[in-house]
Amino acid sequence: MGKRKQIVALLVGVLLLAGAAGTFAWLSVTGVLVNEFGFGSVKPSVDEKLNGNVKSDVTITNKGSAPAYLRAAVDIYWQDQDGARLWDEPKEEPKGEADYEIAWSVADASGANSAYNWVKASDGFYYWTSPVAPGAETGVLINRVTELKATEGRNLVVDISTQAVQATPDEAVHDAWGCSVENDVLVPPHGGA
Repeated sequence: MGKRKQIVALLVGVLLLAGAAGTFAWLSVTGVLVNEFGFGSVKPSVDEKLNGNVKSDVTITNKGSAPAYLRAAVDIYWQDQDGARLWDEPKEEPKGEADYEIAWSVADASGANSAYNWVKASDGFYYWTSPVAPGAETGVLINRVTELKATEGRNLVVDISTQAVQATPDEAVHDAWGCSVENDVLVPPHGGA
């Protein structure tokens, strides 16, 4: 009888162990929740029209997957036929002596020209003050820039460099560029120029 009690106790133990393991396995599988987060991207791209010595309708497109704030730097210089940058700078003024003429679509220092969202800040950058959705573009930064005096051996270069920062959270643009956001409007660092 001692052997029989041992076998029954062993079977009961095995059944209890199997039941506990099955319950544990069921609870652990049903309690799992997998969260997958995708990474957003911001990717600015300059769009412009070129017609001879005239560059026009310069805008920036957000080719990324997340809304972004955009800024641009514009550098105008002479380049020789081999692509090297020359030391002398092209002149925009005075009239009659100017090497080029440029028509901007930028708000004045007070931001009073509210038809445009481009603002030039004292750091030299042009800031688009609204977030740009994926696939969307800014308004025109430069309406037209024209080389007035062609000089043999050199070309006028209007180089537009762009940068983008995700639009949310607001701290991202503050940490990257020192800007603030007030009522969904980007306020450039150090005010407008």
